Amino acid sequence: MFEALFRIVTQVEGNREGQLVFRISEHEAISEATPNETKFLSLLATIYQQEVYPILRAGDTLTISAHLDLPPRDFEKTVSFREDKQFEGGDLQQPTPDLLPVVTKLYESFMRQVDAGDIFTVQFRVQRL
Repeated sequence: MFEALFRIVTQVEGNREGQLVFRISEHEAISEATPNETKFLSLLATIYQQEVYPILRAGDTLTISAHLDLPPRDFEKTVSFREDKQFEGGDLQQPTPDLLPVVTKLYESFMRQVDAGDIFTVQFRVQRL
């Protein structure tokens, strides 16, 4: 069995203008501040396109999840990757070759619940039997 896990953990802070700032942690040290929600979503899209999608093979399962601490809030979507490079499963109405628009829409709706002080964790988990 093969498994790859891509985890992004951010501490959400507010800046002087009232915008949310996403501090990305890497090996327990804060390494980068992403100044707003749009740039944070762009970072997630880049990780998906450059790191996650290229390793997918037919038959793989991809689980995308997000978690907010206190109060705990979660979402998770699991899809399968087919030989014809289409995703299926989860609550997808029909197979799709591009999961990014679906994922972006989910994250955008989830981001409405994010407040300064939150710890926000996003994961992409690829499993291959």
